[in-house]
Amino acid sequence: MISGESKYDVMYKFANNIPLTSSELAIKNSVTSEEWAGFDLFKSLNGADCFHCHNGTLMQVQKFSNNGLDAVFSDLGRGAITNNPNDNGKFKVPTLRNIALSAPYMHDGRFATLDDVIEHYSTGIQHSATIDPLMEFASQGGVQLDSEQRNQLKAFLLTLTDHNFVTNPDFKPLNP
Repeated sequence: MISGESKYDVMYKFANNIPLTSSELAIKNSVTSEEWAGFDLFKSLNGADCFHCHNGTLMQVQKFSNNGLDAVFSDLGRGAITNNPNDNGKFKVPTLRNIALSAPYMHDGRFATLDDVIEHYSTGIQHSATIDPLMEFASQGGVQLDSEQRNQLKAFLLTLTDHNFVTNPDFKPLNP
């Protein structure tokens, strides 16, 4: 199953100078300034700084990471499997495709909404010995997005929903 017809897919193609079909051009023209601003924040080192762990067409990197959920771990994550203390608090980085439809968020479901997730990365980062070094603003508690930036980032995250994919009748559960 491949999800590849979201508004984000068109934004990604446009941003990477990949030719757009006429239907994709219509989608590109429907992208709001708020969604574009959120996309810019998403991939900016001085903005939301999300792209280190969530990038490319899959919106993820193949790694385990400690994203600052806890200063002290009640769940060791990968460390419980490897018995390596350097892996404590690290969890597999998920894709962000169709993220608006996959609540609750984080490995333990602690965040009910995208707003909660954005708040965590903005002001709720907890520092620990194994925090991912790419969490560049961990010492400040997060990236410190203002209200407008949070709204822009959320608008962008909503572009990751592929409505054709999630409503495809071929993917409905079979009736017993």
